[in-house]
Amino acid sequence: MGTFYGNVLVARRCEEVVPLLEGADIRGYALPVGPAHTVICPDPDTTAPDLAAPLSKLLGAPTVGTYLFDSDVLVMLVFEDGALRLDYDSCPGYFDDPGLDENGNAPALEEEYEFPEPVGVDPDAFLPFAAGPVDRAALESALRGIPLDPEDGEDGRYVFANAQHYDVMDCLGLTASRLTTGYRYLSWGDMPYETSVEEVLLLGGARPPSPPRGTEG
Repeated sequence: MGTFYGNVLVARRCEEVVPLLEGADIRGYALPVGPAHTVICPDPDTTAPDLAAPLSKLLGAPTVGTYLFDSDVLVMLVFEDGALRLDYDSCPGYFDDPGLDENGNAPALEEEYEFPEPVGVDPDAFLPFAAGPVDRAALESALRGIPLDPEDGEDGRYVFANAQHYDVMDCLGLTASRLTTGYRYLSWGDMPYETSVEEVLLLGGARPPSPPRGTEG
């Protein structure tokens, strides 16, 4: 089984974001991911891309609602003041129902599947989230699904969409390890690299993350 997660990147300091969410009825976790950047990992009952639009209005900052499905598909929706700025999909058509043929059978899979080109490849839409200078060519390459590290690819494309998401966030100068996770993993105590349980901020009555394995008293 691949990786599943959803989160919301906010271009605003964590110290400012968390107090503004006290009355927002959002259960989840928050972490700083840059000098003026926060990631919110809502509980699984809340869809992160749906949350990103109202958060952009509430917090007065651009947001990216991200959903990663089974390490196969990366969806990122960019919002500004509640309005959709960009709809990015790394594998358009993935969730489409292929339907049945005239005999009521599912269509046969082709021997060689051709992956569709990503839609919403617009590096400029992500620049408001940058924590410093951006290598625009590298960012565009990652958005197009072309691996920055050949070891992350196969046939010229990313093997895992979470590696692609990591590269996109890393190109923006953000803490990519904290942006490539979600509520469920944090609740299990599966902390991102160089992140302690104590750094995870609780939202809306979320229970504290479990201690990492091997540290229980």
